[in-house]
Amino acid sequence: MANYPLIARNKEGTLLHPQHSFYSDEYTESYCDLFLRDCTVKDKHGKLHKYYRLHAKQPHDMEMAFAYDIHCPDCYSGMLKQISRPLNYHEQGLYRCPVCDKK
Repeated sequence: MANYPLIARNKEGTLLHPQHSFYSDEYTESYCDLFLRDCTVKDKHGKLHKYYRLHAKQPHDMEMAFAYDIHCPDCYSGMLKQISRPLNYHEQGLYRCPVCDKK
C-alpha cells in the first residue's frame, strides 16, 4: 500500500492534489491532515482495480468529505469519484478514478 498526502490547490481547501511519498503509515497518520491510501482488488474476471481511501487526521462528517475534489494520484488527469460511504469520522469514502478504469 502507498500513502499519498493531499495538498490543497485552492483557497477553500477543497481541490486536493496528491503527493507521492515514501512515508510510513505511522508517519503519514501522525503528520498529514488528509491523505489517500491505495488498495488493489482483483475482480471475478481477474482484472485489477485500484481504489483509494481518504483518511482525515481531524474528524470529518459526511458533508465535509463530499466537498473535496481530488486528483488521481496515478494519472493526474482524472478526478476521483467516491464509490463508498465513510467508515467513521477519520476513514472517509472509498474512491476510484474513472479515467484509469477505462485503461
